[in-house]
Amino acid sequence: MKNKFRIWTIAVGIIIGGISYWFQPYNQLYTDVSQIKLIWSLGTFIEALLLAFILNEKPFIIAVFVFLGVIFAVIARIFYDITFMDKTSHNLFPFDIVLCGIITFPSAFAGVYLAVLVKKIKK
Repeated sequence: MKNKFRIWTIAVGIIIGGISYWFQPYNQLYTDVSQIKLIWSLGTFIEALLLAFILNEKPFIIAVFVFLGVIFAVIARIFYDITFMDKTSHNLFPFDIVLCGIITFPSAFAGVYLAVLVKKIKK
């Protein structure tokens, strides 16, 4: 059961990360990243919030797996761009990964712990 939880949580995180790039045309990808940041933060917040309500897992574990899913999507996009598009487009890819982590990690934790707080208030 725990393996299914982990796989589905990471899969939804990958979908959130993929959607953030899907709405951006390739030629405007690095000129306007505010939409990507918004989708990352809101997506991880909502996913973590919902999973914390639905599942009886530790909040820390839920937040980490949501975060990992989005990071995997960002890394997959970097590999795709390097392989099929422009090989020089991601010279600073570690900064892209760190930026994603700075945005999604706090959002996931805020969503999970808001759900935990609401559960405690309901009891």
